[in-house]
Amino acid sequence: MSLEVFPLPQVGEVYNKNFVCMKIDAEKGEGVELARKYGVYSYPTYIFVDPSTQKMIHRSGGNKPAADFIADVEGALNPQLSSIYLDEKYKSGDYDMDFLISYMHGKKVSGARDQTKNFEKLLSMGGKITDKKIWDVYCECVPGYDNPYVKQISDNYDQFVSLFGKESVDAKLAEATRWAPAEFTQNLCDFEGKDYNVKMATMSRLLRDKTSDEGWNYVDKLIADPTIDKAKLAEQLMFYTRLYKGADRGMTFEQVVRVFKYARYVAYNMYDREDAMAHYNYAMALETLINRSIAEGKAIPADLLSEPTQGKKEYDMRHPLLKPKPVRRK
Repeated sequence: MSLEVFPLPQVGEVYNKNFVCMKIDAEKGEGVELARKYGVYSYPTYIFVDPSTQKMIHRSGGNKPAADFIADVEGALNPQLSSIYLDEKYKSGDYDMDFLISYMHGKKVSGARDQTKNFEKLLSMGGKITDKKIWDVYCECVPGYDNPYVKQISDNYDQFVSLFGKESVDAKLAEATRWAPAEFTQNLCDFEGKDYNVKMATMSRLLRDKTSDEGWNYVDKLIADPTIDKAKLAEQLMFYTRLYKGADRGMTFEQVVRVFKYARYVAYNMYDREDAMAHYNYAMALETLINRSIAEGKAIPADLLSEPTQGKKEYDMRHPLLKPKPVRRK
């Protein structure tokens, strides 16, 4: 948040206009007592306080996009959108569908990721997923595939597309099935992103055993597949290429060599400048490979000392679709 959200001009404009903002370490000095007073148990937590009474009027938390952080301002300035008011009214049980929708939106902005139970309550009050405002709540607040709604949408795909548009429906199905088993997604209707999710799920299943040639052979097929976004593939492959100290236990030198090859592929083909993990994994894998090479008296294969045969040839973070920098002429 300090790196990516707080410095944004649009964030500073709305926060500096309405509040005196302070960043406080809740584990040092006055922060310890303030954390106790306002019930801070996780980080980051955002507390909005009325200076005349020192009472908390709104709270939120979590890492979130700028839009959600700006939306917190509404909760602090509008008493009926305050987290304090929303929580108290919700606990009373005396509310209608419109309130529950506002409550779910407020909880989502505050960092709640899964509100399936509240969505079920919304449907029990008469809401229908085919209504636009209910559909919007579903897209915003109900993640994943472990619910009846994904299959309902799949079974009635044409109806949902006619109501909300193919782009919206496909985006939700792709998001919901991102971590679903391949068999589950395969049995759904066709939608944009289905084939990719099936392939990623298959890869994840096969790579649970990093020593399995079957899994890495499948990765080779994905790398050669022209329909696969290679940057997205590298991002998901990153988890399986970790070779920090001890992670190579039980692996042969040849297996370490193969995992290192893909750690290098990930580092070369990920372009998120804010995520250093791929490059850290690459360094750890290189250290592990060198240590094993020395300990076992085995040479590092020559192909690992030359440019990669797959993906980008040069190790930098410049996206291949960016135009080259202009050449300065003297």
